[in-house]
Amino acid sequence: MSTVLAHESELGFEMGGPAYRLMQRIGLIKGEGPCIGRRFVAFVLITWVPLLVLSLIEGRAMGATPRESFLLDFATYARFFLAIPLLFVAEAVAGPRLRAAGLHFVKADFIRPADLPAVEAAVVRTRQRREALLPELIFLGIAVFGAWFTVEAWTGSSASASWNSVARPDGTGLSLTGLWYYVVAVPVLQFFGFRWVWRLVIWTLFLREMARLDLATVPTHADGAGGLGFLGAAHLSIAIFPFAASCILSAHVAFQLYFESASIEAFKGLLVVYLIAVEVICLGPLMLFVPLLARTRRQGLREYSVLADSLNRNFEQKWVRGKPADEQFLGSADISSVCDYSTCFKLIQDMRVIPFTRQQVVQIAVVAMLPCLPLAFLVLPIGELLKLLAKALV
Repeated sequence: MSTVLAHESELGFEMGGPAYRLMQRIGLIKGEGPCIGRRFVAFVLITWVPLLVLSLIEGRAMGATPRESFLLDFATYARFFLAIPLLFVAEAVAGPRLRAAGLHFVKADFIRPADLPAVEAAVVRTRQRREALLPELIFLGIAVFGAWFTVEAWTGSSASASWNSVARPDGTGLSLTGLWYYVVAVPVLQFFGFRWVWRLVIWTLFLREMARLDLATVPTHADGAGGLGFLGAAHLSIAIFPFAASCILSAHVAFQLYFESASIEAFKGLLVVYLIAVEVICLGPLMLFVPLLARTRRQGLREYSVLADSLNRNFEQKWVRGKPADEQFLGSADISSVCDYSTCFKLIQDMRVIPFTRQQVVQIAVVAMLPCLPLAFLVLPIGELLKLLAKALV
């Protein structure tokens, strides 16, 4: 019978928090559900629609150049029609999987009875961090003032005209469209992005507390990671965040490739660095369990080596030397016992000290790079793409 925590219902990483409660009070969220569609429509009305209206009023919907045309800015579509909804979708994808993984430590009896109070305390701290007002106020401040003070158009240092800027004698400044973009639209996106970053930090802190416990890992577990392989599977869901970021990144690159004749070679370094960062963000927290799993493997090899000595001596004494042996130790099928033991020992030898697989590393990379696939249509003729696909299928 699995153990039940007293504060089990409080362990969560997606729902809750001051912003979530505020959206409940104003009707964007009904009950305890994510209400993804309702929020998506509301935030598009707050972000993209005013930008469209203001750009039409100012004559910047379709300007003299692509950079001066709001409707040709691919990244704007990616931000408000893909990134923001994906942050809401993550509450139904990543959040429940992380919560289930957190509870799995207890449900699968990894927690020893003496450590249950420590787990209860970790769950309570998780709820307190999630519901804290100060972090979200800090994120709101960074989102608003960061976007305001870091824009070149606002400082007047940018000489290139765009749909969110106006020409002035001393350089360029923000248009009304740009003002709404940097004061409202971008801060909304950044706030919800920072909010999820904080959720992942909370999850990492919870994992750190679990990694410090004397978990009942099993060196012969079939997942090859002492039984902690479920963490790698749970972290696949985090790939939704680099997927959202890749939508924006690839949109930026696509604009420069299509309208400004940029070379794809100029972005290769950026994409490589980005891909490495994605893997670190998605799987880096699981490295907290490396010391525990390395210790589990060493202990398993040591204990099973002692068992091997006894088993092989009894086997040799009975079948090679024809002398009495410990029948209870060997079992009824002696050769089978040795083979089964060898299989267990091989499992320990092959045990990973990281709770994720190479396949999961590749899966995260593929998900992160999926939004970049359309870039191939901008740099390669359709005929060449079809030839490459044909070769891949043969």
